[in-house]
Amino acid sequence: MEALKDKLTWLWKKVGTRNMLLLLLAGGLFLLSQASGQLSEKEKTVPEQAEEQNKGVSVREEGMHENSDCEKRLKELLSGVKGVGKAEVMITYANHGEKIVLKDSKSSTESLNETDASGGTRVNISSQKEEETIYEAENTPFVTKEYTAEVSGVLVVCEGGGNAEVAMRIVSATEALFGVPAHRIVVLEMK
Repeated sequence: MEALKDKLTWLWKKVGTRNMLLLLLAGGLFLLSQASGQLSEKEKTVPEQAEEQNKGVSVREEGMHENSDCEKRLKELLSGVKGVGKAEVMITYANHGEKIVLKDSKSSTESLNETDASGGTRVNISSQKEEETIYEAENTPFVTKEYTAEVSGVLVVCEGGGNAEVAMRIVSATEALFGVPAHRIVVLEMK
C-alpha cells in the first residue's frame, strides 16, 4: 500500500496538479459516456411499446414480392431509355415497411380495500387489459396507417453504363422515383 502511495505521489509531482486534474476529468467523462451508451433493450423499447399501445399493434410485412416488383418495373423502364440497353437492377431497403392495424382495447381496474379486526388494512388492485384486432374482411385486418419500405440504395448494371451521359440520366431517374440521394445510386457497365 505504501509503494502505491509513493508511486502516486511521484506521478502527481511529475505530471503536475493541473494536468492530473484534467486527466481525471477526462477519465470520468469517458466512463460517463460509456455508461450512458449501455441501456438495456428493455429501456430502449419503452417508447416503441407506448407507441404500439396508443396506435395499435404493428404488422410487419416481408414485402419481398413488392420489392422485386419494383426492381422489375425499374429494369423495364430503364431498358426503354435510349442508350441504356439491357439492364439489371438491385434495390436494397432499410426496412420492409409497416402496417398499423386497428385494435379494440378494453381495460378494467378493480380495487378491494380490507380492514381486519386489529386495525390493519390491505388494498388489492387488479387490472385487466384486452386487445382484439378489428378485421374488415375474413382474415384481413383493418389497416389505419401504412408505411412503405424505405429504399436505402440502388444498383443498376446496364450495357450503356459506361457512358457518363446515360449514367447521369439513370441516376436522376432513380432519384426522382425513389427519393434516394445520388451517392446511394451506382450505375455500372455490363460486361
